[in-house]
Amino acid sequence: MRYDEGRLDEVVRRIVDVLGRGGVVAIPTDTCYGLAANAVDERAVAKVFRVKSRPLSKPVSIFVDSIERVRELFIVDELSEKALKLLPGRVTLIFRLREGVSLPRGVMTRDRKVGVRLSPHPLPTLVARVFGKPITATSANRSGAPPLYDARDVARELHGVDLIVNAGSLPRRPVSTVIDLTCTPPRVLRAGAVPPHQIARVLGLEVQL
Repeated sequence: MRYDEGRLDEVVRRIVDVLGRGGVVAIPTDTCYGLAANAVDERAVAKVFRVKSRPLSKPVSIFVDSIERVRELFIVDELSEKALKLLPGRVTLIFRLREGVSLPRGVMTRDRKVGVRLSPHPLPTLVARVFGKPITATSANRSGAPPLYDARDVARELHGVDLIVNAGSLPRRPVSTVIDLTCTPPRVLRAGAVPPHQIARVLGLEVQL
């Protein structure tokens, strides 16, 4: 379906309907096209990994709908609270889940860490909000291949996607910067759109590279 900001509610409803049936949707994001699925449904997450031909040992991140959701699901200490000022933004923040909260294999690591995004693009945030649950946040490409910025490439290269939201050709922006907040000092696991010096300024301390 075509991505139309003037009919965003309709686009979101269609996506949420597919997600509710355990489907996988390719959506435009603030970086490249991404694969969205119900991040609390083990079968839906497994389908994302099949589409990407990605091993479950390499977890994917999630999109949430708000900073309040981050505080609800994850352990947020004083330093992590500062890191929340980076959101929404092109960063992936790694938190540890609160006691009693669990997510499927492929999203949660064995030591209960999860990569979390709050996107500056309206679509992932609205979908997660209307769906009422986190959704997967992983690039729409085969594992090990470059990110895809054109819906036609997504349709050509990926099989098993239930719906493609076509926003045409996206700007070729860098991937998100991944920051592990569960270690001291925090560590940048992947360089990306937000430079380390900007992260250090927000956190008030140097980060490991």
